[in-house]
Amino acid sequence: MAGLALAVPTTFSAAPAASAAVSDAAATEAGGLRPGPIRLQDGLLSASDLPRGYSPAIGGTMAAVSDLGADSNICDHQVSSHGHVATAQATFIHGIPGPMLFETLSATGPRTARAIVAGIAAAPRLCKSFNDGVPGSAMRARLTISPLRVPRLGDASAGLSFMVRPAGVNMTIQGRLISVARRGVAVTILLVNSPQGNQRELNLIAATAIRKLDRAS
Repeated sequence: MAGLALAVPTTFSAAPAASAAVSDAAATEAGGLRPGPIRLQDGLLSASDLPRGYSPAIGGTMAAVSDLGADSNICDHQVSSHGHVATAQATFIHGIPGPMLFETLSATGPRTARAIVAGIAAAPRLCKSFNDGVPGSAMRARLTISPLRVPRLGDASAGLSFMVRPAGVNMTIQGRLISVARRGVAVTILLVNSPQGNQRELNLIAATAIRKLDRAS
């Protein structure tokens, strides 16, 4: 599936994994980033940036959706390649069993970052629901998506809500995603199994993420 992968991790790292730096050549794919290396790690959210109650995820067996918002066409069932790009990720949990928050920063360049946002905006119209496989297993899952109104953030932004029902498993994973293009970086903020009334909190987290990225770049 292009950009939609269902993962069931058994552990989470205690600290965000991140690339060291993005070179000038990779970071200025259309002149969208200022000169100098960009440390994506410095742009990641930390627990202190988030509303009270979030902490870095250090373990658990809760299923999670990952890799949403990493593709410019999530409905074509083909994995799009953006070449080798630096990526930084962070995962947080708000109590047990959650909700869980995922942030991904990818130095795709301005053109691709905007294309990813456009793909997220178009996806609910192009593929409201479909079946796909879980990477690394024979499990199949049904994914349903719907549009999500999000604030104007960065250079372009879009959002969607999703629901995943793994086949043969009595489990439903619900979540919301905000995708932002900012100065050549594709930003994905993903909130899983959170009450629907928390949209304002998700918007605030996304806005905080963009401000921190701006300070890092």
